[in-house]
Amino acid sequence: MEFTDALDAQMDEMADACVACGKCFSACPMTAATGIAQADPQTVTSGVVDLLRGKPGTPEADIWTASCSSSGLCGDACEYGVDPRMLVKLANYARIRQLTGTKARAKAVQSFRSMAQSIRVVSRLQMSSSQMSRLRPAKTRSDATPDIALYTGCNIMKTPHILVLCLEVLDRLGVSYQVVGGPSACCGVTQFRAGDGELSGRAALSTLEQIKDIGATQQVSWCPSCQSQFDEVVIPAYSRMSGDPSFALQPFFEFLAERIDRLRPEFRHRVEKVVALNERPRLPGVTQAVKKILSAIPGLTLVELEVPRVGLMSNFLSVTPRFKEHLREKEFQKAADAGITTLATVFHACHRELCHYENDVSFEIVNVMEIIGETMGIYAEDIYKRLKLMPDIEMMLENCADLIAEHGLNPDEVRDILMADHLAAKPLQGPVVNEI
Repeated sequence: MEFTDALDAQMDEMADACVACGKCFSACPMTAATGIAQADPQTVTSGVVDLLRGKPGTPEADIWTASCSSSGLCGDACEYGVDPRMLVKLANYARIRQLTGTKARAKAVQSFRSMAQSIRVVSRLQMSSSQMSRLRPAKTRSDATPDIALYTGCNIMKTPHILVLCLEVLDRLGVSYQVVGGPSACCGVTQFRAGDGELSGRAALSTLEQIKDIGATQQVSWCPSCQSQFDEVVIPAYSRMSGDPSFALQPFFEFLAERIDRLRPEFRHRVEKVVALNERPRLPGVTQAVKKILSAIPGLTLVELEVPRVGLMSNFLSVTPRFKEHLREKEFQKAADAGITTLATVFHACHRELCHYENDVSFEIVNVMEIIGETMGIYAEDIYKRLKLMPDIEMMLENCADLIAEHGLNPDEVRDILMADHLAAKPLQGPVVNEI
């Protein structure tokens, strides 16, 4: 059985199991943001089932599947054993496959190359060759079989200080590890989103084998989109193809939280901060784990913000930019009203999109790993934020001139990538959408 055959079989099973009751649609936080909240839920979910069967969907079904932010808030809505998030995810894959047809491969390849190029350039603007050597994929940290295979995904390399802190914490815990990540160890989500199941499966299964071949006691992952892709697409397909249901990835923060008794003695420095989390609902175990860890840090006060929680990460809301801005501004206002000193991002993509607003708010914006590092006496500079806080691209280029020369980067290519990244989260003009 091929990977695409396994996907098709899964889509058939889900289409047969779904009764199109519409309860998942009614629970979705994206319907108001995309203007389809008044659509008939049963008609929309019937359109989703049609997409799974290779048929055209309704206009509202097309919009709904295209705008899924992977919040997972629909998860408890189904009473028939169907995972609504996976239902929509596979329906969107089927929809894009119908639209692109033979062009899916070219689109998938271009999307992957663009991602890899951006990671290559942005990471090299922050690290020398010697600094990068520690973070390269398959870097062995022990002659013996390591305790964990640490799968980082790709885009964490744009904020390398986060990964540096992760490795330093593992070193303090005495955990041996081997890193797997970067574009050469892709989860296949980019190709999957482009509608190319074959290329997606080829990349993801190769990565799965890389992780397995390490032979570590445990497989740990950093990236939530990679975790989601493996949990929902790759591992079910692999299990169907191989008959082996044993492969699993554990989120990094859950791994740390399970070792909180070993972590506590390392929390030697008080952190006198009032902290709120930039929470995402898709992986509730991660949020619980982060709160457990932060609550053990001496001096730290953790506060809850009464704001909507939407999206797997902030960039999963890019399909509705005004809605994303509305949520961000609401969170910033609530954070200011609560008198916090620190807004802590959990995931790297959220950090990239939020960190440069630090000049516009009354609190600092850091990643959770920076707080954990602070209490342990570990520091890694957030160079990405330092660059993002600069007023223009030319200042960024000047600041990175030595690294551009060291890595032999093309200044025009660097300028283009910095331009796209620098403008990504600028405030929009015009009204925001209705609240959820």
